[in-house]
Order: sequence, then structure tokens, then C-alpha cells
Amino acid sequence: MSHFLSRLIDVDLIVLFIAYLFMSRGEKGAGAFAFCQGLLTDIFSGGFVGLFALLYLVVFLGIRIGSRPLDLLSSGGQVALVSVSVFLKGLFVIGLHHLFSLNIMFSFMDLLALISSSVITGLVAPFLFYLLNFLDRIFVEGYEAS
Repeated sequence: MSHFLSRLIDVDLIVLFIAYLFMSRGEKGAGAFAFCQGLLTDIFSGGFVGLFALLYLVVFLGIRIGSRPLDLLSSGGQVALVSVSVFLKGLFVIGLHHLFSLNIMFSFMDLLALISSSVITGLVAPFLFYLLNFLDRIFVEGYEAS
């Protein structure tokens, strides 16, 4: 039960960082981060080689496409876009598992955990983006002053 509860309050920081970099640094910075983070995860994990690089590039592409109708600079757009990105990432992982026939069962509780994870990650997004903007201003102003 404790394992299930930990999955309910899961926050996907990588998706948050990809969305923040897309918002603050543009497409190239976010795409490079997504690809490099995926490669590092592939190198240090025991899974399929290239799975996480593909996964995070798909997340980046989803954020890029979703940022057109949703305003990533507003709090509501951040919550919606990050929530949808985390949910679609989970569905993509499930689809890849079924594609490679890993015989992984997907239950209603897994769907509930995926939904709660995407909602909680989306709700954390505006606060984390504000904190990262604040830290960026502190360090950039401190660097420019010296």
C-alpha cells in the first residue's frame, strides 16, 4: 500500500524542467535538455537503450505542439500543459510496454496513479517556474554585477 501511495504523489521533475526550459530558453535549449536527459537515463538504467531518449523527445514535442493553443506564460496554461504532458508520457510508456509485449498488466489503480501524478505535477508547475525564474534573476543579476 505504501508503494501505491508513493506513486499517487509522484512529481515528474524532468517534464517540469523541459517545460520551464521551453518557456524561458526556447526550443533549442529544451530539446537539447530532453535528449541529453534521456541519454543519461538510458546510460544509467538497465532498460532498453534509447527508450528514455525517445520518451523525453516525445514529451518535448508534446510541449512544443501544446504550447501553441495553451499559453505557457500563464499559470493556467502551465498547469494544463504539464498535466497533459505527464499523462501522455505515461500512456506512451504503457503503449511501448505493450508494443514490446513485456506482459505488464495495467489496472484501474495504475490509471488512478497516472492521473493523480499528472494533476499534482501540473499543480506544482507554476510554483516551480516562479522559483526557477526568481533564482535565475538572482544569479544572472549577481553575475552581471561582478
